[in-house]
Amino acid sequence: MSLASYICMDRQIPDKYLDLDDEDETLPFYIGRCFADENCLYNVKTSQFHKWYVYEISSHWGIEIVEPFDSVISVKSKEKLHHLFTLMNEFLDEGESFELYTCWLGEESYPKEKSMTLSLELEQLEDIQIPERTHILITKTRGN
Repeated sequence: MSLASYICMDRQIPDKYLDLDDEDETLPFYIGRCFADENCLYNVKTSQFHKWYVYEISSHWGIEIVEPFDSVISVKSKEKLHHLFTLMNEFLDEGESFELYTCWLGEESYPKEKSMTLSLELEQLEDIQIPERTHILITKTRGN
């Protein structure tokens, strides 16, 4: 099985951020399909999200930060999350938000196990825990 991460927002992500070369190993992920098909995107949109535009965050493994926090998966997931926050901070306006959800492929319509709300502040990522099937609402606030 594969762990997939999805984001959802009220407006489209600008083309310059989409489908960047998935072979570029300097990028921690790209926004575009890797594991998900149309059914996965539809199921996560209707079961987990409250916004219109849904994208898969592709990195050949989803964003999952669990104990042990120094594991390769958790460390790489923090890098991906940091990159995602930086990218979203570039084009979101103050007050805009996006949603993040990670689950096993095919489990997009399963009930979420955890929900949280964050701002786009990078400092809060230090101690964050994101197990599978966690829904996160992330809002750009003043000063991000």
